[in-house]
Amino acid sequence: MSLEKLYSYLRSYMDPESENARKRYKVLKDFFNWTVKKALLPDGKKLRILDLCAGTGIAGAALLEVLREWGVEASLTLVDKRKDDILKVEGWLNGEGEVYGAIMDCLDDLEKLGEFDVVLLWGSTMPHFDPYQAADLFTNVSRILSPLGAFMVEETDRFGAFFYKRAYREIVPEVRKGDCTVVSLDEGYDPLRGVVVRGYYKLPGWEKIGEVKTRYWDLAGLAGMGKLVFEEARIITRKEHGTAGVGDVIYFRNPKVQRA
Repeated sequence: MSLEKLYSYLRSYMDPESENARKRYKVLKDFFNWTVKKALLPDGKKLRILDLCAGTGIAGAALLEVLREWGVEASLTLVDKRKDDILKVEGWLNGEGEVYGAIMDCLDDLEKLGEFDVVLLWGSTMPHFDPYQAADLFTNVSRILSPLGAFMVEETDRFGAFFYKRAYREIVPEVRKGDCTVVSLDEGYDPLRGVVVRGYYKLPGWEKIGEVKTRYWDLAGLAGMGKLVFEEARIITRKEHGTAGVGDVIYFRNPKVQRA
């Protein structure tokens, strides 16, 4: 089942034409300004940014613009499987900046794209990766990150929220769009991959529009996995960075893995 129809309902939060997305863009700029002030990014007159699972490039574009405002030259490469999303990055930058797009899976060979100083994985995307895929992803990133580079993953502690605070729901209203509502249902668990299957349906009518296998990650689990391939691995909490509208950020630096 193609995910294109499902994403057409769920991805308005990153569309440059959406008022809410424009507000999120400003919030992301506030966060990246904080990272510059805290010296969390590598030094350099020119930084190479890679935005993985980039969608419309909202996070990468925000960082690119912030660096330009700080007088740092930067380039941005977007990786996503959806060409239509990547092309919307111009809506954030108005044609300014050195921007490239790669239509590919972030589990593919990223080394052919070159080396990068900052890698982003934004928008709480990790639930799309089961533990095996997550291990491959982190190793993949470590191979293309410069020696003093930084890898930042925006996430939330779903394990703590769902199972410790007991916030898990089998049926979840996901979004209302026009005259319909999209809901997701728990449709099973795969113990060999550690994922829950969520089916997405459009109401009224119960038309199934997609199915997603979801891993409910905890922050420490992701940070600990990353520690295998990065020298530094820590969690920047929402309280620490203080930017409303940005989640917790798992921060990795200094890759251990040797490039092929």
